[in-house]
Amino acid sequence: MTTTMQLMHESESTTGLDMLQLPTIELARIVAGDSQEQKKLYDAATRPGGFILDFRSSHKDILDTIEQLYALSDCYFERSDEEKSTDARDDQLPSQDRGYKRSDCDETFEFADDELFRGDIKLPATLQEKSNLLRNFNQVCHAATMSMLSSLSDSMGLEGTQRFEMYHQTDDSSDTGLKLIFEPTLASAADVVENKHTDSGTFTLLFYERLGLHVYLPHENRWEYAPVPPAGCALVTVADSLQRLSGSQFHSPLHRVTQPRDGAHKRFYLSYFLRPSHATKADWARQLYGGS
Repeated sequence: MTTTMQLMHESESTTGLDMLQLPTIELARIVAGDSQEQKKLYDAATRPGGFILDFRSSHKDILDTIEQLYALSDCYFERSDEEKSTDARDDQLPSQDRGYKRSDCDETFEFADDELFRGDIKLPATLQEKSNLLRNFNQVCHAATMSMLSSLSDSMGLEGTQRFEMYHQTDDSSDTGLKLIFEPTLASAADVVENKHTDSGTFTLLFYERLGLHVYLPHENRWEYAPVPPAGCALVTVADSLQRLSGSQFHSPLHRVTQPRDGAHKRFYLSYFLRPSHATKADWARQLYGGS
């Protein structure tokens, strides 16, 4: 199925751009324990720290789900600034992104796993109508990240409490969550504000249909554009916590959101951030700053 947005963007050319070459990992083969696919995942997490994850064989309805979520994002962010401002939350830490947030370059709405599945999050009416769709997609993304962590634990020979999954137990609270992002391109690419960073979580899953993610390759000392994933696939990047947990075996890539050319257009991202449990982060803080 080809989405409306893909039809709009299919003429977006990569000619003249330095494009990042990424392997494609089939989620169904990771879940099945395929040793060759596990090796591909391990190598990609090591360098460059990113890959394309193909959901299509394991989730037949993923194309329709993604199209509905893009449409939902468009509908939500089209609301007036006054309406959206009522969705901002003052009951969270500065490091959290729950609810509606606006910056100089984007607008976001994030659902924390904990709240979404307990059902105690108050969603705006626009999103509440699709709450089952959001929960189901959230579950698909979470299961995918846990399958990848299990595979990487196997590849590194980890056992018991040392396995990566143990730092992300669902009975522990965390800031893991799904984020809808509206980050339009600008009339002039020169006006894009520098925003290079690494992600602080464990894995980032990113679904998108317009070029924009720029990744730094330290060994080559250059920036390259991540490709637009095929429909039903996501770009996955290793984040800081997994780099830490792996003893820097896996690489959290420096990246930024930009645009290759001039032109103002709508641009949406569906992003799932797997983050360590609060208990894990508290333990790291004690190690860093001392205390019991």
